[in-house]
Amino acid sequence: MLNEYRHRFLNESLQFILLDNNSVVVESDDSIFRVMQGESITELHPFFESIPSLLESEGETFKFLCIHLCIHEDFRIVDITILNEKPNSVLIINDLTEHYESYQSAAQARNESVIKTELTVIKNNELEERERFKNLFIQNFSHEIRNPLTSIVAIANILSDTQLTDQQRKMLDFLKESNAALKLMLEDILSLGAIDSGKLQIHEKSFDLTKLFRLLHFTYKTKAKQKNIEFVAVFDERIPDFVEGDRLRLYQILTNLLYNALKYTDSGKISFSVSFNQKWANKVSVRFEVSDTGVGIPEESLESVFESFTQLDVDQNKDGSGLGLAIVKGLLELMGSKIKVTSQVGQGSVFYFDLLLKYPLHVVQEEPKRNTSQIPRDIKRKAKDKVNLLVVEDDERIQTLILKTLVDAEFFNVEILNDGADVLKELVNNQYNLVLMDVDLPNISGDQLTRLIREFPFKNIKDIPIIGLTANAFNEQISSYLASGMNEVLTKPFEKEDLLKAILGVLR
Repeated sequence: MLNEYRHRFLNESLQFILLDNNSVVVESDDSIFRVMQGESITELHPFFESIPSLLESEGETFKFLCIHLCIHEDFRIVDITILNEKPNSVLIINDLTEHYESYQSAAQARNESVIKTELTVIKNNELEERERFKNLFIQNFSHEIRNPLTSIVAIANILSDTQLTDQQRKMLDFLKESNAALKLMLEDILSLGAIDSGKLQIHEKSFDLTKLFRLLHFTYKTKAKQKNIEFVAVFDERIPDFVEGDRLRLYQILTNLLYNALKYTDSGKISFSVSFNQKWANKVSVRFEVSDTGVGIPEESLESVFESFTQLDVDQNKDGSGLGLAIVKGLLELMGSKIKVTSQVGQGSVFYFDLLLKYPLHVVQEEPKRNTSQIPRDIKRKAKDKVNLLVVEDDERIQTLILKTLVDAEFFNVEILNDGADVLKELVNNQYNLVLMDVDLPNISGDQLTRLIREFPFKNIKDIPIIGLTANAFNEQISSYLASGMNEVLTKPFEKEDLLKAILGVLR
């Protein structure tokens, strides 16, 4: 039985050819290729042209692996063995076509897998490099634009406290409005970078939703009035006043939607509504909706308008970065919601989203807002003399803003230094109650200088309150400045009220 199988399967894959000394076929079993008796083996295929020279070596055996043969249009992949004996040599052809093809397929699949893995690594490295470059660009862009913007804000604030004509006051209002738009654009760019890198976090705290609504209503009603556009705002009374969520991000979302509605509407009206969806347990679903009678969005652009740096082509004269709706989409996704839009060209658009907000367990009523332009009496009672304040800032324009603000408060003695290298000497030789420290200083950075101060052996110097001033607004950067020992960090650009609030907060 075994001989039968051996004969059956070996005959299918092996062919024996007897050759004489002149490489002429004496006999062939033709189990694979058809070979004529008396035919020279060299005429079957170019591979066999080397056989005559091999037959000169009597008694030797030659083996050739993975030979591709095509004889009489019959293609095979074979191993060839030549037994060089007398009187006739034997040519053995072993058909391994199926074996070699499966091996080649496996090898090709393996190579393709290796190549795919390497391409994935290259692509990931490229994406990481692009992400690193983008983040570095955003950081540098933010830093470089914040200093001049702070100066513009400072000049506007100083001018607002002077005697101006009606025309000058109107021009100043335009300047302040441009400052606000530029600050919003800057925050959008930073937020977009944080969203893309996965570093932006949602911070849920209790806040007054009705107060936020009134602020937006007042702000955009005034702006709409300037364009002769009607502005309608409706707040559903079933919604609780205080809710728990990320007020800052919600404000950023609504501001971008309202800004876009105002931007693309030249006549008609803008509607802003906050309506009640449903309530269960300690949660309430609220729908926020902004509609306008503006230019509208073509159907083919309804998705692309949410991409970064995308603006409608209907009016190339509209200002803006094209980031607003991309920010809205990204922030809402982080908050577990989704922005939706319906629109008709020439008739207007409706943007809306549903947001799940929590009822705060303990509602803390807000204290009456203090007038930060005045020094509170409790601080005045604690200090017999004015507060000695050291300002370490190398930008003369920002020095002017700080000096003007503190002098007007009539409670500070101010000394200004341009170089961080002089700070320790100044603190040793003079008594100060507070230091305003710019982070980017000549010779030594403000956070490095803060660490040196915190390691000083004298307690009156070691424990002096320090407020950092920086044009770097990323959370990890601010966290590192606080970790260096700064009590507070103020991000540029800042208003004079922000400066006084920070100072008074530390002095308390």
